[in-house]
Amino acid sequence: MRDPSVQKDGTLTRRALIRGGMRIAGGVALAGSAGSLLDIASGTRVAGAATGTPMSFQLGWLTNTEFAGSYLAQQDGLYKKQGLDVTILPGEGVDVEGIVGAGKALVGDSNADTCSAAVAQGADLKIIGAKYQKNPFCIISSAKKPLKTPRDLVGKRVGVNAYNFTGWSTFLAVNGIDKSKVVTVNEGYTAGPEALAEGRVDAWMGFITNEPTVLELSGFAVHTFLLADFGYEVYADIYETTSTAIAAHKDELVAFMRAEREGWQADLNNPAAGLAVTMARYGMKLGLSSRQQKLENSAQLALVETAYTRKAGLFAMDPAGVARNIKTLRLANSKKIGNYYTQPDLFDDSIL
Repeated sequence: MRDPSVQKDGTLTRRALIRGGMRIAGGVALAGSAGSLLDIASGTRVAGAATGTPMSFQLGWLTNTEFAGSYLAQQDGLYKKQGLDVTILPGEGVDVEGIVGAGKALVGDSNADTCSAAVAQGADLKIIGAKYQKNPFCIISSAKKPLKTPRDLVGKRVGVNAYNFTGWSTFLAVNGIDKSKVVTVNEGYTAGPEALAEGRVDAWMGFITNEPTVLELSGFAVHTFLLADFGYEVYADIYETTSTAIAAHKDELVAFMRAEREGWQADLNNPAAGLAVTMARYGMKLGLSSRQQKLENSAQLALVETAYTRKAGLFAMDPAGVARNIKTLRLANSKKIGNYYTQPDLFDDSIL
């Protein structure tokens, strides 16, 4: 997931970047269609691998271990085995919905709420798989003063970045907590969770894959709980494409998702391999911390593999899970927190 509070070297920073997670997508480009498989020169391809049908995969964030399974699929020839020549496009600061909707990438990485918001604005998008079966949003508190449930937040000061207010408000609504009962500290667009480490807030809303690992590495012991464990059901790191693409390029989509499954299974089986390919291809150049990236990769695997995916396959969308996603988004609509498309046909299981 996208986290502007975590610096490349694993320390905390202040950066004005907007990340995903219950944000309302704006200015979605709707020109063109996804009927063509386009490559963009800035993407990553394997040297000598230009055989097979060319296509692009637009990431929703920078090239860190969040996409380790995709790098393994490329490195180990899994895309090529499926007859594809895949270009992986870095995603920091890009409009994934606009790029996919305009046909500049066949598949994009996003979040269910962001995709839903774009569709509510008229975008032709479908969710064809969910990598993060559980949303990575979490509440972080000090291990010395752990906050273990949503009710523990009542009367406490919670640091929330401005771009996460929609998700935060929805989470409180899901749990029947009046916003006036919690002191929400607006941390703006650039603050990191140092406010928690310095004792200025009692808790911080962040990502289980990022802030907790950074704080732990800095020597600050934390306690966390996932919002998903308390009713906030929103798939993250979803695979999205267009209905036009599903009609015109279903074979390529099936092949791509098959290779993605194999790549992510490889990372699950051997996280060290996912870390190694990330650092070799991107990490060194980006100045990423190998220690932090190792922890991030390990943390995300618990979101990727669940009891349901062990039976149905990685990225499979449980009908009950889809229903819970829709319920969460409809609640946000009813409380005028967001504007989401909430019909079941947003989710398309025909590719997996």
